[in-house]
Amino acid sequence: MTLHQLLKSLDFERLAGTDGEARGRKVIIDYLSNLGLQPHTEPFEFQGFESGTASVSVAGKTWEATPYGLCEDVDLEGEMVFLENADALYHNPGVYDDKIVLFYHSGKRLHELGEYTKVKAFIGISAPHKKAFSYSHRQNFDEKHEFPSVMIRYDFAEKLLKYAGQKVKLSIRQKTETKTAHNIVLDIPGTQPDKNLTLLVGHYDTVARSHGASDNAAGSVCLMKTAEYFMRKPPQRDLRIIWFSGEELGLLGSFAYAKAHKEEVESRVKLVLNIDLAGDPIGRNLMMVLGSKELMGYASGLLKEKGLLFTPSLNIYSSDCMPFSVYEIPSINLARVGGKALFYGHTEDDIAKHSNQYGLQDVYQAGITLLSRILNAHYYPVMKEIDDSLREKIERYLWYSLLEKPELKWKEKYRK
Repeated sequence: MTLHQLLKSLDFERLAGTDGEARGRKVIIDYLSNLGLQPHTEPFEFQGFESGTASVSVAGKTWEATPYGLCEDVDLEGEMVFLENADALYHNPGVYDDKIVLFYHSGKRLHELGEYTKVKAFIGISAPHKKAFSYSHRQNFDEKHEFPSVMIRYDFAEKLLKYAGQKVKLSIRQKTETKTAHNIVLDIPGTQPDKNLTLLVGHYDTVARSHGASDNAAGSVCLMKTAEYFMRKPPQRDLRIIWFSGEELGLLGSFAYAKAHKEEVESRVKLVLNIDLAGDPIGRNLMMVLGSKELMGYASGLLKEKGLLFTPSLNIYSSDCMPFSVYEIPSINLARVGGKALFYGHTEDDIAKHSNQYGLQDVYQAGITLLSRILNAHYYPVMKEIDDSLREKIERYLWYSLLEKPELKWKEKYRK
């Protein structure tokens, strides 16, 4: 099967902890098992939800909305105010208490705004020319900041704006409960293994209501075909391939894995290669290196040797590489962006028909190129090192993801 044929087999919603995730897991495991490989699953529990429904009503008119994950069922009414920039809640605390706030953007997260206001609910406006985005509250969301939140389409918001200052009704129906999701883990043993372990990772779950074709069935099928490649051409060093679940809900699967395998992660893992986003027939290839300038130059050079042009940058990447960064484990993150497929990301229109084989091929070949050289090098060519310029970014990102202080374990360069 080609990459795109495989992607079509995953063209359905795969929200973590739901029947859709289980269906996606079966597709991946069946493919690997038919190759003679032996993947296993690792379960983890979390607070999950079903996709749910929501609506906003006023003056006899009703518009569909998309509820934030982890919102409880609610029916409420209140005066609606429009704040183009919801940062106004931060600058003028108390002014909009007991209001339903319709907003387009903010420099703050909703849980931060909740510290300054007691609004009844939030209605976020998605970008134009697409359906409503899907978001979720974080696992450690403080109960005192649990306010109903939904997203609405831009064209719906244009109509709703006319009723600013009037009472509107917001309804949410969404089942929330403790759920179990599963990571899929596959080991490709090295023929002459040393202690070093390289991880190839990507997430196979989606946001609610989305088929997640570009994000990240695309990465998932690149991992599947990479497993097939190294089954036929065994590397000298151990490779572990992991399809994480719960990435879209706050990197839940990768955090669970890093915690469950903490000793091995600290002692053996030297590099994480993460594939997240691909499929655009017309787009741009990116390589975000969460590591050192040396690693960025090395990886960029290897890809150019094979005729693969990926724009490199030294930066963090909001994906499953992050839980490993606290152990000073570097990561290379491959993505293809900039076209129609990713334009529809996190919406109902992220479906297979907007991608093709060409949009998947470069990312897949880049992963094969990097892994082949690293796993078969005489000396392992990657050092456990993260540039100083990235450390504060990592800490800030993990604060937002976990809503608690992250435990950082990297080595200090200088000791008194």
